[in-house]
Amino acid sequence: MDESTKERLIAQFRAYLDTDTVDEETQQTDLFSLFTELAALRNEVKLESRQVKNALDLFKGTFDTLQASNDQLINELEHCRSEQNRQLRENTRTLLLAFLDVYDRLDAGMTTLNSYTSSSWRHFCKRETRLIRGLQEGQAMTLRRLDKLLASYGVHPLDVLNKPLDPHCMRAVEVDSQPQMTNGIVTGELRKGFMWKEVVLRPAEVKVNKIINP
Repeated sequence: MDESTKERLIAQFRAYLDTDTVDEETQQTDLFSLFTELAALRNEVKLESRQVKNALDLFKGTFDTLQASNDQLINELEHCRSEQNRQLRENTRTLLLAFLDVYDRLDAGMTTLNSYTSSSWRHFCKRETRLIRGLQEGQAMTLRRLDKLLASYGVHPLDVLNKPLDPHCMRAVEVDSQPQMTNGIVTGELRKGFMWKEVVLRPAEVKVNKIINP
């Protein structure tokens, strides 16, 4: 770079400095305007804070309403589920009692068929004898299937013979008198009783020993 170019650039820089000097009077800070702006800013912040608080309160109210609605819905669902289970259990109980009625009829028929001993069959012809034996086998098979069906539902017969009378699961309908046995002992079962899992489905009708002193 030659000397003339350097001189020209220096002259231009000096001219720039002379024209862009800071006017201190026009650039002085106006404290009143500053405080005014700060006050306006503070009011604006307060207003925005109040709006945020209102929005949070509204959100909390909405959330509380949703929570209450959700709790109510859960309670209603639990009530419906409980009512459905109760209704299902009641319907199942009614069905099982109907099965027990069929069981009683089949058991009574089996008892009648078993009363025909071999000696009494001599009065029947061979065809009638085969018929009675076939009925016995068919009745026994049906009873076994019904026993399995009841067992699949958790139903099992009560063991009551030679046991003390339990009013929770037994009902005394006849009185027996056997001196060799103590009072209150079940000597006969007139109708079978059944348990359904841990609940008495049907109490047993029994004959109870009662010694009458002379």
